[in-house]
Amino acid sequence: MNYRQLKIFAACCMVFDHVVRIFPLPSLLAPLADRLYQGGQTALADWLLEEFTFYLMFIGRLAAPVFLFCIAQGFCRTHDVGRYLRRLLLTAVTAQIPYALFDLAVSRLYGIAADWRWTDTGLNILFTMALGLAALAVYRQLAERGHPVSGLLAGAAATVLARLLSTEGSRGYILLIFVFYLTRNLPRYRRALLFIPAVALSRWGLVQWMVTDFSAGAVRNCMLNVAGNYLGMLVTLAYTGEKGGAGKGFQRFMYLFYPAHFALLALIGFLRPPF
Repeated sequence: MNYRQLKIFAACCMVFDHVVRIFPLPSLLAPLADRLYQGGQTALADWLLEEFTFYLMFIGRLAAPVFLFCIAQGFCRTHDVGRYLRRLLLTAVTAQIPYALFDLAVSRLYGIAADWRWTDTGLNILFTMALGLAALAVYRQLAERGHPVSGLLAGAAATVLARLLSTEGSRGYILLIFVFYLTRNLPRYRRALLFIPAVALSRWGLVQWMVTDFSAGAVRNCMLNVAGNYLGMLVTLAYTGEKGGAGKGFQRFMYLFYPAHFALLALIGFLRPPF
């Protein structure tokens, strides 16, 4: 896949992940399950509502790693990192209110008390990407001066700041941005192998939870959020290195699409009756 196709793929996965929070998969599949129950296909209906919906949720987990990969690739290709960073931050700020309202709408649908302030909802993923991009810029400057190890401290600082600011993905996503950048010239099979410890470290809290509490819930959560992210990282191995017509018009659309889809889904969520 070229750069444009990767971004479209990631956007589709992201939208799916957010839509099913407003329209939960079990409720969408309920009419079909009811027919199966009426036809005596109880086992199949149960599988449809439980296992099948669980596997469908993996679609949404593919989005973030692909977007993080695009940040690393965009950093390598851009002629003006400062301008790239400003675009990310402007979009992040623009998207924050729709992002918070979307989270509030989802909480309302599930009958959960919530607050729209960023201190409760956290900052959206574009803030994490901006921190990762800024850290890469510092790392490259120090590496070119012969101080690559010192440059890694920029990644550590960005990780700490992401956690303090409660950005989406926080420390784990900063790590993955660096992994994508540092492994970009390696053969595909080596990247696939290195992605395994990288994604485990990026989701270390979930891995620890599964190890210490080997319950069905912990295992399923780890599978979804660790294995799902790893599958998303594997998708990036299909990147051909071509831009694929991802010009300024396409870039503008993607920057506008992110806050716009949150605003639309938030509106739908507030109009829908609670579950």
